[in-house]
Amino acid sequence: MKALSVPTIKVNNDVQAIVPNSFKYKSGDGETKVRAASAGGGNVTAVHTQNAESMFSTLSFSIYPTADNLGRIRDWKDAIGGNTVEAVQRGDSTGDGDIALFFKNMSVTNDPDINAGADGVIEIEMAGDKI
Repeated sequence: MKALSVPTIKVNNDVQAIVPNSFKYKSGDGETKVRAASAGGGNVTAVHTQNAESMFSTLSFSIYPTADNLGRIRDWKDAIGGNTVEAVQRGDSTGDGDIALFFKNMSVTNDPDINAGADGVIEIEMAGDKI
């Protein structure tokens, strides 16, 4: 069994060189709220509801502050709701263990800090349609 650990990340069909172990995501299934409803006399029943406001995918990854990446960030920021991100990891030669995630209509949601320096990285955060 293989875990998602070394995915190939493509943004708008271009493979991105990311900082190892920096990719993470939420599928967009949303949060479940649990509240108590009092029935009187100390009796309480749990009420479960799904929060539709949280039903969108998010992802993040880090990249290095190269001249090419600074240009990419500007392009991704300008394409509000127009970015597509793929995270793919191949399993064995038979395809067993393949993992493929597709994120559509994504926007860069943060104003990335450009951390210049020998060890500098830039974290990119995106949100869009539920996968």
